[in-house]
Amino acid sequence: MLCIFLFTATFLCAQNILEKQITVGGIDRIVINGNQIFNISVSTSKTDKIKILSTLDGEYQNEFQILSSLDNHTLTLGLEHLSFLEIPDDKRNAHKVIAATLRMEIPEDLSLQILSDIGSVDMKGDFKSLYIELLQGRCDVEGTSKTATINTLDGDISVVTTSASVEASSNRGKVTVDNFYDEFSIWKLKSINGNITVVKPD
Repeated sequence: MLCIFLFTATFLCAQNILEKQITVGGIDRIVINGNQIFNISVSTSKTDKIKILSTLDGEYQNEFQILSSLDNHTLTLGLEHLSFLEIPDDKRNAHKVIAATLRMEIPEDLSLQILSDIGSVDMKGDFKSLYIELLQGRCDVEGTSKTATINTLDGDISVVTTSASVEASSNRGKVTVDNFYDEFSIWKLKSINGNITVVKPD
């Protein structure tokens, strides 16, 4: 038991962890270029700050960092390769190269765009608009958005919300949508292989 504890502590210390806070100011839109990020989690609260927590792991974790830039009221984040060191393109051992996660807490009623090749997305809170495109990962949303467009290739889409006019289709998956009496928001959901579920809160 002691050996396991020591190994776990060393593993955690070896991670590349970055915490950052940004005052919202004139920001009304956030764009996340989520390629190579395995999990992206965003929640909203009554705050005037954007809190960012990124965790990088793997053999080349110190060669990468999640960087942010601000332009024309839009905050953009993405995983960037910082050094000139050549990284092997070994898909079988991708987790050894870099394993990145991103967690954010943002103010309510902002617009959010997320694009990712491998990432799954977890969303919770109240948003102005959502635009999400995922190739491999799933998308889970619990909350509200005035408009939402979510497209996945292989991942499931799960939405829990109080108000929705829903357009949902999946080529090879199952689509299940509750009946909503309040349809003040518009949700456009599409998947090629994934299942789509839209339900009201319990």
